[in-house]
Amino acid sequence: MIISISLRRALADIRQHFPTQIMTTMVVSLSLLILTFFCLFSINLQHFVERFGNELGVVVFLKQGIPQERIPILYQKITGLKGVEAVKYVSPEEAFKRLQSYLKDEREVLEGVDPRFLPPSFEIQVNRAVFNLARIKQVAGEIEQWPEVSKVQYGREWIDRLEAFSGIVRKIVAISGLLLMLTAAFVVANTIKLTVYARQEELEILRLVGATNSFIQGPFLIEAFLQGLAGSGIALSIVFGTYAYLEKMLGASSMFKNFELSFLPWQYVAAIISSSVILCVMGTALAMRRFLRL
Repeated sequence: MIISISLRRALADIRQHFPTQIMTTMVVSLSLLILTFFCLFSINLQHFVERFGNELGVVVFLKQGIPQERIPILYQKITGLKGVEAVKYVSPEEAFKRLQSYLKDEREVLEGVDPRFLPPSFEIQVNRAVFNLARIKQVAGEIEQWPEVSKVQYGREWIDRLEAFSGIVRKIVAISGLLLMLTAAFVVANTIKLTVYARQEELEILRLVGATNSFIQGPFLIEAFLQGLAGSGIALSIVFGTYAYLEKMLGASSMFKNFELSFLPWQYVAAIISSSVILCVMGTALAMRRFLRL
C-alpha cells in the first residue's frame, strides 16, 4: 500500500517538477557518459593489445643436417609443452619459397642457390600470448637448450615493450576508472542535494502535518531510482550509437578493415546501470537526512 502511494506521488512529482527532473537526469547521464566512454575505450584498447599479442610466436631454427627421423620427435616434444597452441614445421624448401615470394622482383639473386642452405624450423604459437608474455620467454629458453636447436627467435624486444605497455595500460585503466567513478559520484550526489534542498520547504510542511519518514522519503527514492535508470539508459544509448557509427566507419576504411570494435560486455552494462541507480538512491537518501534531519 505504501509503495503504491509512494509510486503515485513520485509520478505526480515528476510531472509537477519536470524541468528539475530532466536536469537531474541529464547530469546523471553526462557523468556516466564519460565513465562509459572510458570503459569502451579501455576494453577496445585491451582487445587490441590482446590481438597483437596473439600474433606473437616463437620460431625455432634447427641445426643443418639434422636427421629427418628426429623431426616428428621434436614436433611431439614441442606440442607437449605447456601453453603451446599450434606448431608448424617449415622445411628448407618451403622457407626458400617464402624467401622468393618476399624478394619478388629481386628473386634473381637466388638463382643457382641450393634451397637447402636455409635451416628447417618450427613456428610455434603460444596460447593467449598477451597475458603470458613471461611464458613465451620460458618456452623459448627451454627449447634453446635442446641439442638439435640452432637458434630461437621470438621478438624479445617487442615482447618486453608489449609487457611494459600492457602493465601501464592496466594501471592507467584502474586509476582513471576510479577517478572517473569518484567524480561522477561527487557530481551526481551534489546535484541531488541541490534538488532536495530546493524542495526543503515542501518536505518540512509534510513533516509538520504528521507525515512519517518513509512517507516523505518514498517518492524521492522512487524518483531517484527512475533517474538513475533513465540516466544510465541515455548514457549507454549514446555510447552504443557512437560505437555503431565508428564500427561502420572503420568497416568502410581499407586501413582499419581488420580492426574490429567491441561493445561493452553485459557485465559492464549491468554494473553501469546498477551503479547509477545505487548512486542516485543513496545520494537522495543522504541528502534528505542531511538537509531535513529525518
